[in-house]
Amino acid sequence: MKRCFSLLNGDRLVCTEQAAILTFSGPRAVLSTAANGGGLRRDLEAVFNYCDCGPAGVCQPMEGNTLQEHQKAVALRLGLNPEHTAGLDTAANLDNMVLVTRRWQELWVTAAVSAGADVNALCAGDPATLTEAAGKPCPVPAGTINIFLITGQALSPGAMVELVLTATEAKTALLRDLMQGSSVSSRLATGTGTDGVVIVCDGSDGTSCLLNGGKHFKLGELAAQAVSQATAEALFRQTGLCPEFQHSLLRRLRRFGITARSLRARCPDKLPGDETAFDLVLAKLDRDSFAVAATALYLHLVDQLHTGMLTRPQAEDWALHLLEQLAIHFHCPTPQPDPEQPPESWLEAFLAGAIAAHLQEQNRLYPAG
Repeated sequence: MKRCFSLLNGDRLVCTEQAAILTFSGPRAVLSTAANGGGLRRDLEAVFNYCDCGPAGVCQPMEGNTLQEHQKAVALRLGLNPEHTAGLDTAANLDNMVLVTRRWQELWVTAAVSAGADVNALCAGDPATLTEAAGKPCPVPAGTINIFLITGQALSPGAMVELVLTATEAKTALLRDLMQGSSVSSRLATGTGTDGVVIVCDGSDGTSCLLNGGKHFKLGELAAQAVSQATAEALFRQTGLCPEFQHSLLRRLRRFGITARSLRARCPDKLPGDETAFDLVLAKLDRDSFAVAATALYLHLVDQLHTGMLTRPQAEDWALHLLEQLAIHFHCPTPQPDPEQPPESWLEAFLAGAIAAHLQEQNRLYPAG
């Protein structure tokens, strides 16, 4: 599907499933994370966001030995001049790219965002798996949040960098609000491993410029609001991520390595009924409102413990209280946690026990055969 947008400064954004191309109607100052054409440039004619996945959703090999060579090849294929173009790469379908404009008096900011955080979400400081030699990185992993932020104002270089900070914080705040976990640690994600950003502003010579793009200034407020709304909608379009989607026991527990498989492994080898019976009970437990709410509180205690904001005795007291409430809710015996194990392990053991107890009671009331 081809979508065309005319921005307030006359620039034109054309989106298809494969690429989003923003062409400029006049001189622009551009600050970007692009491998080709990145940094601060005043001679660019266009910027693009390119999906490296084919129709089947499989990422294609890079064209060239480096991401810079790849982006030059993509620019040529899109009919753009690589010497005057900057580009970003993603695995997200660009039919799901979202535009949001926020205005206040003469100020306006448009955010154009593509987003996916289902398999590549990371927290800054997580263990890394890549390095770079002679400019050669790996292909782009699935899941990327790419942000175009366009304004009609002229900005100083410092203000453009400050807008990068503001946009990044807005993205991170949204991911934290949605409780999106990292894919490689138990921490909450701050972004993905391949995020990119492009800031576009008026580049006319002699134009008075704004010097600030941070949170104390109206421009920063508009930018953050636009990025937050556009990112939220783009994540929902791409992967379904939203508060309702996160109202799930298993999604909340996944960053701690607690999964359907790990819960089944903690249950007795022989359970009443077959594996389908286990799956049905787990599916019901997964969306139980009381269980999801109690688990959210429990995991917040675990997060506070891991960051040193609570001592272990403080966290354990409330963890035990929540387990007792869950036991009452599910009519299970009050658990006796192993003090040698971390609190997240206590929760996993309790949930496995609750599933096993439910299946045993179900079999007692409705014996097979």
